Amino acid sequence: MALDLTLALPIMVPRAEDDAQRRLQDRALDEWQSLGVLDPLDPVFGGAPLRLRVGGDPADEPLLRGLWQPPVPSRRYRLLVLETDGRACLESIRGEASPEAVAALSEQELLRWSEQDALACLRLEANTALMLANIVRPGALSAAAGHAFAGGRRVEGAAPFFAEHLFWAHQASRAAGWPRLSPPEFRPAWEWLRASGALKDGIGRGPLGRALAAVSHLTTASLEENSSIDLVWILMGLEALYARGREGLSDQLLGKTEALLGRREQNRKAFSAAYNFRSRLLHGDVDLPLRFTEFGGVKPSEDFYASLIKNTDLALAVLLATLQWMISHGVRELDFEYAFKAAGRDVPPRGG
Repeated sequence: MALDLTLALPIMVPRAEDDAQRRLQDRALDEWQSLGVLDPLDPVFGGAPLRLRVGGDPADEPLLRGLWQPPVPSRRYRLLVLETDGRACLESIRGEASPEAVAALSEQELLRWSEQDALACLRLEANTALMLANIVRPGALSAAAGHAFAGGRRVEGAAPFFAEHLFWAHQASRAAGWPRLSPPEFRPAWEWLRASGALKDGIGRGPLGRALAAVSHLTTASLEENSSIDLVWILMGLEALYARGREGLSDQLLGKTEALLGRREQNRKAFSAAYNFRSRLLHGDVDLPLRFTEFGGVKPSEDFYASLIKNTDLALAVLLATLQWMISHGVRELDFEYAFKAAGRDVPPRGG
């Protein structure tokens, strides 16, 4: 007998003035609506597909009757619903439990425990899909706190997933003229991710998995949350993809990103400045505002955050452009070879 597992995720609509970001979201949700179903990453679901449904106002969703309250009344929301048959997942979870643990629980307690673990697997699928959607279309999809159901009965909540600020990478790319973002479609991106084996049990494995894990740390569970170490995560992801060994990391990143993403025809020093800022930050060479300072308006504090944001946004654009390129070309790992190019020869070659 099937066991319907359902996540109802309220998707925050960009503000009216953020027209470009709203168009990006509309395209992302239209894509998801047209998908209908996806094969999950985790084999624990026993081949049961993820069913996707996109709706309008969450207040119109029967599942959320009496539950929905917009967390930010000034914002509009749409609804994303993910459903699957969780029977195979539930049986797998129960089969992996020790006999002692099973014996200590009543049948009702065992069912509730199994449902919660199965819903945790579904939430991991949903959050991974949201992360990938924001790699493909930066800043397109952010979810407020949602609700998780088993058999039509609300079991627990679903944590928020905010990635609106990834749209700033889109803006930084346009402002700098490099790198050029080339968003692939979501379904081939999902199939690429499934085939890569880069994510397993919530762990990023290998260079690609580590880069994706770094991207996950750029998303937040709070709309107001931000971190001064986002630049560290971003460059960690870039080094996982591009760097070999520990020598000359800056030169490796500068040369290889240009080889892959095209020459930087303008603002040529902007990306190297981002890497240098990260290095200075980590080595204690940058004056830092206190976490709890109430004087954020003083010039040194403003200058620090202006530099941090500028460098973070451009570095993120490079990371997202790289992942988009890898998706579009079906590549799971980057490998580079050196090539010799003769230039500026003043003397004819011997024998010429």
